[in-house]
Amino acid sequence: MITCLAKLTLFSLLISVFSHVAFADRGAKQPNIILIITDDQSWDTLGFMGGNVLTPHIDKMAADGLYLTDFNVTSTVCSPSRYSFLTGRYAGNSRGEKFMKEHPVGDQTQVENIGELEPNLWNLPKLLQQNGYKTGFVGKSHLIHHEWINGNWEKAGFEPYAQNADPRKPEVNAKMRRNHQKWCEAMKPFGFDFVDGYYSANLKELRNDALNVHNLDWTVAKAIDFLDQSREEPFFLYFSTTLHHGPAPWVNKFGMGADPRMTGEGFVKEGFDVIPTRADVRRRNREAGLKDNKAFALWLDDGVGTIIDKVESLGLMEDTLILFVPDHGSYRHGKATLHDYGMRVPMLCLWKGKIRPGTEYDEIVANIDLAPTLLDLCGIEAPADYQIDGVSFKDALFGSQKPVREILFGEMGHSRGVKTKDWKYIAVRYPDDLQRKIDNGFQFKDFRGNPIKLPFLTRNSHLGHFAAEKNPHYFDADQLYSLKNDPEETVNLFKRNPEVAAELQKALAKELAKFVDRPFGEFTR
Repeated sequence: MITCLAKLTLFSLLISVFSHVAFADRGAKQPNIILIITDDQSWDTLGFMGGNVLTPHIDKMAADGLYLTDFNVTSTVCSPSRYSFLTGRYAGNSRGEKFMKEHPVGDQTQVENIGELEPNLWNLPKLLQQNGYKTGFVGKSHLIHHEWINGNWEKAGFEPYAQNADPRKPEVNAKMRRNHQKWCEAMKPFGFDFVDGYYSANLKELRNDALNVHNLDWTVAKAIDFLDQSREEPFFLYFSTTLHHGPAPWVNKFGMGADPRMTGEGFVKEGFDVIPTRADVRRRNREAGLKDNKAFALWLDDGVGTIIDKVESLGLMEDTLILFVPDHGSYRHGKATLHDYGMRVPMLCLWKGKIRPGTEYDEIVANIDLAPTLLDLCGIEAPADYQIDGVSFKDALFGSQKPVREILFGEMGHSRGVKTKDWKYIAVRYPDDLQRKIDNGFQFKDFRGNPIKLPFLTRNSHLGHFAAEKNPHYFDADQLYSLKNDPEETVNLFKRNPEVAAELQKALAKELAKFVDRPFGEFTR
């Protein structure tokens, strides 16, 4: 006769065995992952969020999957946001060469477009690659070799050509193709098996007038190539479009009116036939009663739809998690600030048969949380020397409404902030040397040469100008907003709510203490 203790021991053994089998089975069928990141995309270019645009495929993603309604990026310009997506670290913890040259240990950091991946540190694709994933990178980077992007090309080994050179000329085009290949090879050591359709940063960094145009056709074609090559093994695809960043895609000559054969690798004579034609995009947009300057949203949507359709045609929808998210909000709203219209972006998660359609998760999550979530989902344990600042929200993918964090830290230029569900506190503190200039009456200027009382939060005065223009409290040293009652953050309540302000200032000091030898005013003294 089996005793109660024996029964319990046997039961525990069976649970252990079944758990191991379940884990092994999950490990054998690790999900494919496609991360689609758009650029400078705001809510008003998405139909499901109320934008006066046509975006049927993205809207269907929201209807068929999970919408993270309070997903945030912790820095609101390209490089640091993308860095955090791919590492799970705050951009202020970057140890990239450019970042450390600008900010040696002991300096207050000015987080903006100087963040870059480190060749000697862990990131998400490196770890996935080590665990059997085929990894691909297509599209915009702004993540490595900042000294190449705007530096001396010849010194870096690139082949120069004139700004007005014609890519149709064979000798010019050959240089462009070799330069593109050099960039692709430079990206691979950061965790990618496949790199193509690559932009080092924004389109202007191609240094050629004819190539300063968006080409969604080219990048989607490269994504399809990767999917065709990787269908038999678990894969991770990072697909990053240049839309809707400048040059303004709603302007015909930079968007759908441009020659579709002009790409980041020069002139491609045969062109591409993977997404609906640009004429067809305009036709459908007009039939929906929209003006041509709204068609760029549908164009991007067609690219997203083509990738989803490809996954479906390969029979991989039930094996693939598809994520859609902007890198930050638009310059027309909150880019280059810690305001919600810059930080808070829509994240959509589609996984047929795994994620329940039409669901939402309303708690705070962020780009630093994506890497730990995906590793958790894949059953991959991060090495002890992999610094991750984020937390996993895996359970939220499958219906949990439990908060994974109560507070979120953000950093942008000379500002730092903390956000809860109901409140946000933003502090602006200048480093000591800059504060002395302010105290001594130094005359600062904007990008047009006009005098301003205080320096912008970012080195890029163009970004600073538009951010300050759209946000009336941009320069305020202390800002407190009620997100519940004032979601547009127009009323600074810092002096009216001293108890809440004091509580969030303590929370900010606690977050800043996690950064080693990085001062920030009185918060770290």
